[in-house]
Amino acid sequence: MDSQNDKDKGRSVVVVLMKGDEADATISAIRRDQPDAIIEDHGTFWQIGAQDELVVDLRRVGDELGRDIDLSQWLTIMTTYVGRVEVEDGIFRITSQMLELDRSTL
Repeated sequence: MDSQNDKDKGRSVVVVLMKGDEADATISAIRRDQPDAIIEDHGTFWQIGAQDELVVDLRRVGDELGRDIDLSQWLTIMTTYVGRVEVEDGIFRITSQMLELDRSTL
């Protein structure tokens, strides 16, 4: 196995969304904001992957959807994720970083 591929796997993040209007709007927003994201259609659900970080801006999703959507509404379509979650003011971020570590103490 290639050691670079192994390193990249450790930095991968994934979110899985049930199909529907909210998921379609999320896909549209991610395609615009993160064109390097890998979006896979699995019939009844979408799998979205990226290296290091995946950011879902709920304002952008709402623009695509044609109505506001808050985090609690959006979370009902998210079935699972891989990575560490950070939430802040309308942004749902999945990162491969160790968020719980304070870099100043390392």
